[in-house]
Amino acid sequence: MGFDYSKLGFKCGIELHQELDVGKLFCSCCSSMKEEGQIMEVSRKLRLVAGETGDVDPAVQYEFFRDRTFVYHGYQHEACLVDIDAEPPHKINQDALEIALKVAFILKMQVPSIIRIMRKVVADGSAPSGFQRTSVVGLGVSCSKLETSKGPVGMMSMNLEEDSCKIEKRAGNKVYYSLSRLGIPLIELGTMPDIKDPEHAKEVALRIGRIFRSFPGVKRGIGTIRQDVNVSIGGGSRVEVKGWQDLYKLPLLIENEVERQVMLLNFKKKLIDKKVTFRDKPIECTDIFKDSKSRVISISIGSKGVVYGLVLRGLAGFLKEKISGPKHFGAELADYAKAYGVKGMIHTDEDLSKYGLEQEFGVLCKKVRSKPDDLVLVIAGPKSTVVKAINAVHGRAKILLKGVPEETRVPNHVDATSSYARPLPGGARMYPETDEVDIVIDSKMLSAFQKSVPELLEDKEKRYVSEFGLSEQIARTLVDSGYCLLFEKMVSKYGKKYAKKVANFFVNDLSDLRSREKIDTGKLPDSLFIDVFGCYVAGKIVYGAVFVIIKEYVKCSESVATIIRDKGLKCLSRSDAEKVVCNIVATKKLLSSGAIMGIVMKELKGKVDGVVISELVRKHCKK
Repeated sequence: MGFDYSKLGFKCGIELHQELDVGKLFCSCCSSMKEEGQIMEVSRKLRLVAGETGDVDPAVQYEFFRDRTFVYHGYQHEACLVDIDAEPPHKINQDALEIALKVAFILKMQVPSIIRIMRKVVADGSAPSGFQRTSVVGLGVSCSKLETSKGPVGMMSMNLEEDSCKIEKRAGNKVYYSLSRLGIPLIELGTMPDIKDPEHAKEVALRIGRIFRSFPGVKRGIGTIRQDVNVSIGGGSRVEVKGWQDLYKLPLLIENEVERQVMLLNFKKKLIDKKVTFRDKPIECTDIFKDSKSRVISISIGSKGVVYGLVLRGLAGFLKEKISGPKHFGAELADYAKAYGVKGMIHTDEDLSKYGLEQEFGVLCKKVRSKPDDLVLVIAGPKSTVVKAINAVHGRAKILLKGVPEETRVPNHVDATSSYARPLPGGARMYPETDEVDIVIDSKMLSAFQKSVPELLEDKEKRYVSEFGLSEQIARTLVDSGYCLLFEKMVSKYGKKYAKKVANFFVNDLSDLRSREKIDTGKLPDSLFIDVFGCYVAGKIVYGAVFVIIKEYVKCSESVATIIRDKGLKCLSRSDAEKVVCNIVATKKLLSSGAIMGIVMKELKGKVDGVVISELVRKHCKK
């Protein structure tokens, strides 16, 4: 769906969350997230805590009433008593703080003279303590702008905080988390709402991501950088979609959210024109469904559950409407019920015959005096859950008359739509961390950090083109690959004349190994690449043998020298190779040159360069 974003009153800002690879922020646990050898299991329930303003945050209050139990699993070397709030936090990780302050310097943000560590109430159970530690390390000022193709984008603020737990599974009213990710340092950088359209958001995220990745202490890979997107349009409200990971589908996520808000505003207009009020309250109607043959309903009632019904005047047909990408409004409304633990709802906008509930709904419709223009729905399950769920649906229906509700949503990574998660958090969820002292930032410290800021990837890319003669595409791919430091080390060791060969190895050849051989090249040690390339430069092996050695190393983890010896990969001299070619040509006189080439390649593969083999075969086949 094409939109004119300037006419829509489109506003968008993004928050990027980048994990650091320097250990955890307030303890000595590692951040490898191998999750091997479980050492603890802890269960917690959420309790209401007022923020520093004395108020309870609405998101926290919502989660409290969901009454879920959270189970946390701790793994060896990756969790400790600090994570479960049974031991005071250790001194803040200085490497993490240094990286954060350097990023603030690059973006020309104002660093506070005193960094105060705060506790931020976490409403979804993703921290056993009910809070995460966070601190402001950069504030946006007039010069804190990122220059882009569509104008400058201002930086709002930057925090250094603890990452949250990772969900392992959900089962009924329990959520299981791993503690391994909890406490990993996270840079949270938020922009001003200066983003012009979805593609612009992608450009901004890419640019900021490259700034982050300019630092060697930054994690790479899926899940190590996440985007929260704040979107609103004229007449609507700010909505936050949290935890998006696929940067290249970020525009689609934003387009779908804009479409959703446009549709909600259209619904508002239609309902106001119809003078709808949604005054009818939910009613219990278990008696109507007690003899139902529907498996969905009978199982709930048989488990001492109940059925509640609700009529929404004037809403017939609305739940069939597509609201965002492939998602219909019926699924959108059901998200509010599911948030309280029910599996969904059944309503008159769908085919009731697939449930075998035509008769029961007929009785219910008479009881609530519904008309053809009305929607009737039911929810079944445990009474306490059903009451909360159907009231949530009723409340959401009322908000249709206001348009777009302020809320936090979670994305569906398959189709880039989103679902309701909880109310948008307010400012009542922060309070001071009393177990940590304030960090004083003086001019001397800042000056030292500024002098050691690393070369940005975009500057490195330009240097690789001018200094090593790489193409712009190869240079860009190389700096984004994470192999920059190793590339420079190998070029320094073997000479600039090998720069293009080394760059092509990391950009193209390793990619082939990943795709064709299914080798996880990210787990291979740097020493392997240095040693095997050194053997090639020294003339001990041909270039083709590099890949044979790497594949063999994955199987046996032997040294490069051992693999060369055991696999007979030592490079033959040209004269020795020529003897082999002459012998084959002499014994296979009746074969074509192409057939002879195949036999020679099979015999000399990995021992002689392919170009040399081709030259020798052509030379002797002519005689």
